[in-house]
Amino acid sequence: MGSPIPGTLAEIYLQLTEEHYIKHWVENQDIVYYKRYVDNIFIIIDTSRINDNTIRDRMNSIDKNLEFKITLETNNSINYLDMTIIRSTKRMEINIYRKPTSTDITIHHNSNHPQDHKDAAYRYYIHRMTALPNTDGAKTQEKKYILSTAKHNGFPKRHIINMIKKEIAKNKVKQNKASDTQEEQTQKKWATFTYHSPIIRKVTNLFRNTEVRIAFKATNTIYQQLTEKTHNNSPSGIYEIKCNTCNMKYVGQSGRHITTRYKEHIRYIRTNNKTSAYATHILNNRHEYGTAENTLKLIHPCRKGQRMNSWENLYIQIYRQQDRLITEQQVNEPNPLYELALPPQNKDDSIHPNTAQAGTMQAHINR
Repeated sequence: MGSPIPGTLAEIYLQLTEEHYIKHWVENQDIVYYKRYVDNIFIIIDTSRINDNTIRDRMNSIDKNLEFKITLETNNSINYLDMTIIRSTKRMEINIYRKPTSTDITIHHNSNHPQDHKDAAYRYYIHRMTALPNTDGAKTQEKKYILSTAKHNGFPKRHIINMIKKEIAKNKVKQNKASDTQEEQTQKKWATFTYHSPIIRKVTNLFRNTEVRIAFKATNTIYQQLTEKTHNNSPSGIYEIKCNTCNMKYVGQSGRHITTRYKEHIRYIRTNNKTSAYATHILNNRHEYGTAENTLKLIHPCRKGQRMNSWENLYIQIYRQQDRLITEQQVNEPNPLYELALPPQNKDDSIHPNTAQAGTMQAHINR
């Protein structure tokens, strides 16, 4: 996420420009109406006093680094932001405007996402439909579009109808009651839960009558669909390196390809650098190391983060308990939770995430 400072400075400069160069045009009625949102400006002018070319030339002469382009109304209508503003002899009408590149694709109703996430697009559509001062005909047309989009994405019609009714009822309540005070707003706290299935609602419903607001984080994201899946031959995760002389193991973690981390260990050995515990073991004992194919093994594939740290600590404790870990590797105090994760194993047993024991371990860790 970028810094908000450039945007803030740009807004300050535009407001200064409006104060020095545009304000007097509004005051003397050359510009009848002026409204800007970020870099989009809506202007109504009196053509008997000034024309659009004069406005454009004057604004472009303010700063050589600013260039203003004018879009004129066509057939008494013009598009501004997400609105189509139509000028008639007595009044102005507003319709919903969508760019030609707009699609009717939203999160599908059958997708494994929190219902709040799936409803978000339709809440926006419905709020815009009811909030804008559209004509009845425009609202009817927009309602048909919302229902058609919902049907295309697997939503039941009754579900969308109920959302529209709730939005209308909420607007009526807002008109009869003042909004929350700033003090009430600051008292609200938020908690984020990872949404694996609707069962998570049984937990979040406990906060319903509290001051804690709940937000959900989806697991089925575009990032996960486009990135490489984690398999047994995943390049990152918890790994072991075997000493060819004593067959003792070093356990480590890497968010990069584990062979990259292996090469670093070997470089430490060749340069007599005792930075890593594995290099220290080989150098102090004058033991032999081998190739990655013969000594390097991925124990548990996972991504970098707190979960990877937990898996590493777990395997270090297990290897130490089974007398498989080199003595040069530092070990934390034994964690009794880790001892519950796996049943006792023989020294020659292979610890792998696909085994039944590792399934038990994952269940305990997730709890």
